[in-house]
Amino acid sequence: MTRVLFDALTPKQARIAAVLHIEGAQRGVEVVVTCRDYMHVADMLELYGVPHRCVGRYGVSLYEKLVYGLERQRALADVAVEVDAMVGFPSPDAARVVFGLGKPLVVLNDTPHAHHVNRLVIPLSDVLVAPAATPEEAWRNYCPRRVVTFDGVFEYMWTSRFAPNPDVVKSLGLSPGGYVVFRPEEAHAAYYRWDYAELRRRLVEEARRLGYVVVNIPRYPDQIMDGVVNLTKAVDHLQLAYFSAGVVTGGASMATEAALLGVPALSYFPEGYYLDDYLAKRGAPLYRCRDLETCRGALREMLRVGRAGPLKLEDPSRVIFEVVSGVVSR
Repeated sequence: MTRVLFDALTPKQARIAAVLHIEGAQRGVEVVVTCRDYMHVADMLELYGVPHRCVGRYGVSLYEKLVYGLERQRALADVAVEVDAMVGFPSPDAARVVFGLGKPLVVLNDTPHAHHVNRLVIPLSDVLVAPAATPEEAWRNYCPRRVVTFDGVFEYMWTSRFAPNPDVVKSLGLSPGGYVVFRPEEAHAAYYRWDYAELRRRLVEEARRLGYVVVNIPRYPDQIMDGVVNLTKAVDHLQLAYFSAGVVTGGASMATEAALLGVPALSYFPEGYYLDDYLAKRGAPLYRCRDLETCRGALREMLRVGRAGPLKLEDPSRVIFEVVSGVVSR
């Protein structure tokens, strides 16, 4: 049996790891999952019942990112020595270890704007797997050896397998359609250089003024807010999004998930994002904004218009396993 390492660093990556772990068992591939101490990641793996080993922690300052990363590399070496390859989103720590052991690396990526990790990881990779909606020139500065694309988005891997269950939101005391989900921005990521805390606060006020309960899913402890429902331990975010009136995020993943399910979603990430345009052209209820007044208008508009039908896209799981098989058998 082929054994591959997946180092899950975010809840989105934990979902990808979970799908590949389950699918891999049917394909003769064991996906060995590691993570770090970062809000909602281990919780998400536990929700899926995925065995995992949590190694190290997330650094906020540049010094912490460096030192904690070095500590993680030493611990990950003991895991990576037992696998045949690595697959996953850019993890500088795991990539350095796998490369040092002379094993192949398959990188999954849809965020060309994440310059720091991309510069560290993509040049070490054998193959980059990315959505076709992201033009190949967006990756050129990172010097990928080979790019394989698919007609879809990574989030489709789990939204296409989703089964609604209202008991999840009812157990939180929420009424379907009576709340709006907020996912704050990636404020402490190395690439994030904006301050959108005030914009987020004002959007929360607007949602509450419109009569909705606000459910906040913070990325960091300093994003916990007063007057809202704060979820600091992971629940199934897909259930939460599906039964909401809408989703607002400073990133992309939760907006993409919601829009794939037909739930209106708003992203205030301040840079252009190829996948948003791709999904919007296919009829996904996905809205973008960058300043307070535009965001307020978009929030009111999406809540007024409401839901749409779910999208049908290519599931990248097959492509990922084909690429992994190819690099391991070389």
